[in-house]
Parts: sequence; structure tokens; C-alpha cells
Amino acid sequence: MAGTESEPVPSTPEPSPAIAWRPILGVALVLTVVLLALSTRYGYHRDELYFLVAGRHLAWGYPDQPPLTPFLAWTMNGIGHGSLIVFRLPAALAAAAVTLLTALMARDLGGGRFAQALAAVTMALSTYVLLSGHLLVTSTIDLLVWVTVTWLVLRILRGGDPRLWLAVGVTTGLGFLNKELPIVLLLGLLVGVLLTPSARGALRSPWLWGGMAIAAAMWAPVLLWQADHGWPQFTLAGQIRDEYGSVGQRIGFFALQIVLFSIGAAYLWITGVTHLWRDEAWRTYRVFAWAWLFVLIFFVITAGQGYYPSGTYPVLIAAGAVVFERRPRHRGIVRVVVISSILLLPAALPILPASTLSDSPWSGPGETQLETVGWPHLVDVVAAAYATIPAAERDHAGVFTANYGEAGAVDRFGPAHGLPRAYSGHNGYGLWGPPPPDTGPVVVVWEDGPPSDFFDGCKAFERITGPVSNEETDRTSVYVCSGPINGWASAWPDLVHLSS
Repeated sequence: MAGTESEPVPSTPEPSPAIAWRPILGVALVLTVVLLALSTRYGYHRDELYFLVAGRHLAWGYPDQPPLTPFLAWTMNGIGHGSLIVFRLPAALAAAAVTLLTALMARDLGGGRFAQALAAVTMALSTYVLLSGHLLVTSTIDLLVWVTVTWLVLRILRGGDPRLWLAVGVTTGLGFLNKELPIVLLLGLLVGVLLTPSARGALRSPWLWGGMAIAAAMWAPVLLWQADHGWPQFTLAGQIRDEYGSVGQRIGFFALQIVLFSIGAAYLWITGVTHLWRDEAWRTYRVFAWAWLFVLIFFVITAGQGYYPSGTYPVLIAAGAVVFERRPRHRGIVRVVVISSILLLPAALPILPASTLSDSPWSGPGETQLETVGWPHLVDVVAAAYATIPAAERDHAGVFTANYGEAGAVDRFGPAHGLPRAYSGHNGYGLWGPPPPDTGPVVVVWEDGPPSDFFDGCKAFERITGPVSNEETDRTSVYVCSGPINGWASAWPDLVHLSS
């Protein structure tokens, strides 16, 4: 480990350094246990509630995402019979896999035991990995797909079996069944290869094009579904662009890149990307530096959300870990990583009481955690409103909500109260309606004022409150209405809406 800061990092030797299985598997195991132990704190996220229902309406697509995560949600809920620990097991395992693969990338870049362990610890403590490992959402699987593809390409570039391109194709194809974003990674890697002379030979491999053919074939049903339904994801992408395209949001985009994993992790990835460009011995691996830059620019131009480039950072973190391993006082980076990560833990995991988090400096970065609080209470209010409907009318009574999180909560917790299934016009729920024509009276969960533009005879029942401030509390109320104006068939086109 002797050397100076200015020394170039040697290219990966043959044979490669031994894999430090004990520390990296130990880190991955501890991470999995912690994530599962905390999985029952707070509750479901609104997207998880939505995916539970979407999985029961399995299709090649939905307005807002492909089918993989809804399928996983439906499967795990069935296996665990409603257990959050079982439900979130794939998320915890995905986070552990990302941690393990980052350590293996450090090894493939020539890192020994310290570099591999540092890469694993950095990822296991990072805000984004902890958050993605706590929730079963599309970004969880997306991160694993990007990191797996990056690791496989790294293996190929360092002289691995070119048939690994088939594995790249299968992994990317699975990624397309979860999100469309892996196409940006592929474009970034292509740009990186084209701009890296020593890597261009990879483009001549027939296995590469075979792998891409596999990915395209796996993506085709999703694209056909989108085309058949008028490309709703383009509409949602436009909304995201409008919401995140301002100057202030773009500044926030760049700021998030620094804290996305942690300040210590940012120190590592900045070091890593600098050496990938500067050190001649790593010239072939500049592919990943160029890919990172392309992805970053792409999402800046298209006004993507700040976490979209997250999958490009683990390989840069791994490279940074290798650089620090060769510095004389390399162990100081461990303190930087650990301390900076601990400072953000309350935003990533439900370790504080929910009300404490809501009133703390972590409430902003912990917004996603706050969206997992209060759903059973909302359903309690809906059930109380439903109980006010005369018994003779309940056979035809219904529940309608403004968004898919509220509808998903009613569908998850409502059966225990004797509630019927919920209807909503939001995203995928818009495809699963309208209710039968004779549905009414109806309990309506509505935001920002009464639903009098759509429903007749509405009486306010109760405003939703709770221990935290989130999208539902203090702006959502429950009403009991006689039914939609001019009937469901007439009202439904105006109730259906897409929003991100």
C-alpha cells in the first residue's frame, strides 16, 4: 500500500487481488439485517401501496412504469401475507447486492482488502442505498440494474469473457421491465466506449450485439403496451420536466449529487472520476467517467430528478477507494465516510419517532420517510365516514380517492373495516375504473377543497391530520357524496388524470 498521492494507479494486475469475502459479506449481511429490522417502522410508502394493487392487475405496462416492481410487490405480499418484513426483503437484498458489487468493482480495479472493504462500507452507510433498500419501489431495482450492468462491463473491459455481453443484455432487459432509464446508461456507456480508443474493440464483439438484441426483445412488450395506450410515460416525463426544469431545481440537482450517497462518498467518487481521466494506467476504464458525464448532462438537459444518475456513482466510488488504499494515510477516509453518513441516517431510515423526524432538520431530505406515515389513520377516517351511510344504501356505496396512494391504502387496510375496493382516476387506477353505474353514495377522499366540481350532494366528514406533515395531512379531507355529477360514465373522463 506504499505510494504517494501523485502516483498513477496501476492497471488491474493478473491475477487479480483476492476477494475480501469476509469483510464485504459481513457488511452486506449487517446491512440486510438492519434494513429488515427497521422495515416495520412507520409503514408503507404510497408507491408501495399502489404497486400492491397494480400487481393484482398485472399487465405489460402501466401509465407510470413497467410491470416488474408491481409483480414483485404482489408476489412478496402473497408470500408474507401482509408482512412488511417479507414484502421488503427484495429491497434489502438489492441493497446488499449493490454493496457487494461495488466492492467487487474495487477489486477489479486493482483494490485489495482495504479498498474492497471501504467501498462496501461506503455503500452500506450511504443515504441513497439505505433508502432504496428500505422501500420496494422502482428506483430500488433500477439502482441494482445499473450497478450490475456496470460491473459486467468492467469485467469485459478488463479482459473478461466477451460472452458476458449476453448477461449485460439480460440484466438490461430486466431493467427495462422495471424502468426505461437503463437506456440512458447504455447510451452513456456507448459514448464512453467511442471516446476511449483502447475500449473501442468491444464494439466489434458479436456477443455485444447479441446481448443488445436480447435486451430489445425483452423491452418490446413494454414499448408495445405504451404505444397501444398513447405513450403515457411521455406525458409524465413532460410533467417531471416542467416541475424540475427551473433554475432553482437544476441547482438543487447538482447539490443532490454531493449528498446523494454521503459527503464522504462524494469525496471518493470525485477522487475516482479524477483518476479515471488522469491516470494513463486506467485509460480503458475512462469509459465509466465519460458515461457518468453523459448521464449527468442528459438528465440536466431533460430536467430529470436528482437521483436518476445514482447508478453511475458506485464504480466511481470503487475507483476512489482504490486510490485511497495507495495513499500513506489512507485510513482517515474511513472516518470521513462514517461520520458524514451517520449525520444523514435519520433521513434515510426510520430510526427517529415519526413526529420527531417531521419537526427536525432532517424533514426535508427525509420527505420520502414521512410519506410512509399515517395511512392506517386515513383508512380509519374513510371507514368512519362509510359507516354513516344508511345500511340499506351500503350495498351500492363506493370509495373514490384523489390519488393512487390513498386508493392503495383503502385497498390494503380497508377490508378489515368492511370497505369495498377503492376507485381513483390517478395513473394506473384510471385503467381499472369506472365503478359500476349504480355505485353511490360514495365516500370521496379529496385534496385542496371540496369535490363539488365532480360530485353532487357532498358533505364534509373530517380533515386528515396526523403526527407528521406530508402530502396527505392538512390538505386532504373526507366527504360523503351522493354520487358523480351526471353519472360515472360522464364524469370518469374528467376524473382520470396522469401525474408524477
